[in-house]
Formats: sequence, structure tokens, C-alpha cells
Amino acid sequence: MANTIGQVLSVIERWYPPELADDWDQVGLIVGEVDSQITGLLLTVDITDLVLAEAAEEKANLVISHHPLELTEVPGVITQTHIGRMMLEALKQDLTLYCAHTNADNALDGVSDAIMNAIGATSIGSISNPNSMIGSGRYGQLKVPASLGEFANRVNTVLPKNHSGIKIAGDVHREVKKVAVCGGSGAGLLPQVSLLDVDVYLTADIKHHAALDHQANSDIALINVSHWASEWLWLALLEKKLNQEFPLLPITVSRVCTDPWQNAIASESKL
Repeated sequence: MANTIGQVLSVIERWYPPELADDWDQVGLIVGEVDSQITGLLLTVDITDLVLAEAAEEKANLVISHHPLELTEVPGVITQTHIGRMMLEALKQDLTLYCAHTNADNALDGVSDAIMNAIGATSIGSISNPNSMIGSGRYGQLKVPASLGEFANRVNTVLPKNHSGIKIAGDVHREVKKVAVCGGSGAGLLPQVSLLDVDVYLTADIKHHAALDHQANSDIALINVSHWASEWLWLALLEKKLNQEFPLLPITVSRVCTDPWQNAIASESKL
């Protein structure tokens, strides 16, 4: 018997309960029907015009994204806005859009867990709640210690290709054994990271002054990566979990790079 979209979403919400989302966040159903039979599922970090076109190409009628279309509540489908036009296009395609954002950050098998798995680290707890695996970010132990430079190269290997690159603050020759990570924008966790017994913090979107202030008050190295790339790793983990739950369901991880930085000119540098 074919599964409905609602049945798939019920499993997603069992894994990533909406109540774990931050208060400011918009998670859950964006637009579409839940009672229809599911024909295919597309997983993506962001919903864009290219992603909607990809869903049509893959004959998927459900798109699960990490990022919401809008971080504030949308009062209705406003056709004058890009978001409104995408919602209308989804309706025309009989496409259901669903978002698992900070609930997928804070739950087990979430975005930061996917990073820890990819870099070869064992999680001990969350950054925001060090005595629990529920909360923002993760910290733990590398299975194979490395120099900071070697670790950065390892990170570069596991992340999808992008033009945002990897920025490093710290001595590239120092040994790294203990790490903290946060998928997406994790600068807000820097005060909590500073209290942890770790050697390096991996996240995205750390601004100039936040990095300077951290360096002045902590010897924990920083690695700053692409926001999109850091969260993209979760899609493969989610695909694996869904394949186990729904083995006959066609599932595709989006091939669309939604990192807004599509080109870069690198300054000459040597590690």
C-alpha cells in the first residue's frame, strides 16, 4: 500500500519533534496537501526556483527543506514577492513543501550530528546543553587526532564543493583532539564553546569582530565554512533514515548548490 505524504511527515516529526524548534523559528508544513499519496521525495537545504524545477524533473511531490522559506510568519500567498510566487508554483505542481529547521538542529541525528559523523568524531553532548544530546551544536572527540591544518583539509574533503572556502583561525600545526561543531550560523554559541574542553570550533558565518573577540579570550581555534555546505551533510543522513523506514519510496538529495556565493577569487596562501 502506498504511503501518504502525511505518513512520511509523521515519521519526520517523530525524529525531529517541532517542539524542539527555537521559539523564533518557522518549521513544519509550508504549503500543500498531506493526504495525497507520495510519488517521490526531494531533500534540500533551501527551496529555490531551481529546486522546484528539480522536484518536477524527479517527479517528487514532497520537498523537505532544512531552511524555511521565511523566518517570519507568512500571512498569505503574496504573489508580488518571490516567496509568494514560489508557493504558488508549488501549488501548481501539486507539490508539498515542508521544513525541519532548528528542530533538526537540536534533535538526535540532526545537522551537527551529521557533521560529527563526517569528520570522524564521537559526540559527547550538545554545546547549548553540555550534559545532553538534545540542543544546539555538538562537541566530542576525534577518532583520529590531527594537526589543525590536517583537520581543516579533512573538513574540506567531506564538505560538498562550494566557493565559500574554509577559513582558519589558529596555529595550523597545533594538535586537534577535541572538537565542537554547529551546522549553519553558530557564532552565537561562541561563549558556550569557550567553556568547553575542546581544541577547535567548526561552524559558519562567524563575523570579523566575533572572531577577534573570541581569539582575545580563548585559545580554541576556529574553522569557518560555508553555511550551505555545513548543513548539506544532514541530507545524506536523513536520506539513509528515510530509506530504512520507506524502502520503496524514491528519494533524491538535491543536486542544486544553494550557496549564494557561486564564484570566488582566492588570495594566494600557504598552510
